Amino acid sequence: MARKSMKKRLEIVHPHCAGIDIGSREHWVAVDPDQDDEPVRCFSTFSDDLYALADWLESLNVEIVAMEATGVYWIPLYEVLDARGLQVNIVNSRATRQVSGRKSDVLDCQWIWQLMSYGLLRGAFRPSDKVCMLRSLVRQRATKVQEQSRCVLHMQKALTQMNVQLTNVVSDLTGKTGMAIVRSIVAGERDPRQLAKLRDGRLRADEATVARSLYGNWRKEHLFALTQALAHYDFEIEQIRECDQAISEILADLPARSQGEVPKPVKPLCNRQRTRTEQTVLHQALYAVLGVDLIAVPTLGIETVLVIASEIGPDLLRFPSSGHFCSWLSLAPPTNISGGKPLPGKTPKVLNRAGQALRQAAANARNSDSFIGASHRARLARMDTAKAIKATAHQLARLIYAMLTQGQPYVEQGIEAFEARRQARQLRALQRKAARFGLALVDAA
Repeated sequence: MARKSMKKRLEIVHPHCAGIDIGSREHWVAVDPDQDDEPVRCFSTFSDDLYALADWLESLNVEIVAMEATGVYWIPLYEVLDARGLQVNIVNSRATRQVSGRKSDVLDCQWIWQLMSYGLLRGAFRPSDKVCMLRSLVRQRATKVQEQSRCVLHMQKALTQMNVQLTNVVSDLTGKTGMAIVRSIVAGERDPRQLAKLRDGRLRADEATVARSLYGNWRKEHLFALTQALAHYDFEIEQIRECDQAISEILADLPARSQGEVPKPVKPLCNRQRTRTEQTVLHQALYAVLGVDLIAVPTLGIETVLVIASEIGPDLLRFPSSGHFCSWLSLAPPTNISGGKPLPGKTPKVLNRAGQALRQAAANARNSDSFIGASHRARLARMDTAKAIKATAHQLARLIYAMLTQGQPYVEQGIEAFEARRQARQLRALQRKAARFGLALVDAA
């Protein structure tokens, strides 16, 4: 018997749209051939051509634009089109792959336009413009912190080459004792006994042991490397302070969702890179912007909350449910399934800074005396570490979504509540097993 032909065809969803193939030197733009005699045009990346591109799209009454997220080349054009009021969708390049053997800039932009016109492309999540400014500053600060850590490695290398075994007697070279000795060495002091007198009283190693570790060869080239590494370290500290000041100014400009008094932190704010006063001020600013106190959630520190506020912002209306939110964070189970079974192969690697921050917070939940900490330790007992960390990060993401969307504060249930749930779950499992064998459980009491 002949099969019935499929009469349902793709329908035009966005009749007034455009597709743009982003490049470092030029952008190729395609629109509906019925709207213009020259539907495909090329514009350079100079600012005047970007404005000409926006004028051309406005003259055609284009409402939606789709472009690939290629490096950082799309950002200037995105800002120009967004300022004109156009809805710009940043799409993943994997969703716009061209048919094999048909690859060119002209065909790419036409293919993007065609997919967008049928509604087959979805735009990536991008927070508001002010939140994007905060995001750039927080990412810049993270880069400076990484560069600062490299400076510490360079100082350790120079000391090791001079056979100064300071790192064997101090746990942290950037601590009070380590930095005092390094600065004195750079200033010209070479006597180990004089250098050992800079030892802080809290150091476990005694003064004689510290002095033994400070006998070195003091070669000029290694001293020069140590001097430059220390200067670079001080420069990065100043750069981080400037980033903190800029972040504070941006947080003050963001609309406040809560005007009430900031609740007292349920756990001490511990951050070596910030003073207690700076942490308190940052805590107040984050509470005002987010409307809830995310720091009250166990294992979420002030730096983690700052990353979440900068990467996501307080508005989560773009995500219909917590499942969509966790999927965007790359914390949800993969959906590469066929025939009811996961397909073999590695899952695509997704770089999501907010998801990474939650994973790091989940890794610290092992020693947390809380409901989340007990849940994480139970997961570690039945699955490998990576899966347990991802599952706990998923739990934290659901909590954050509920707090930001509903505006409810976090309520700690405690380890006792987790144990009660675990025992009730075990009891239900035993009852199911007993019923399977036609038995019944009897309370011994």
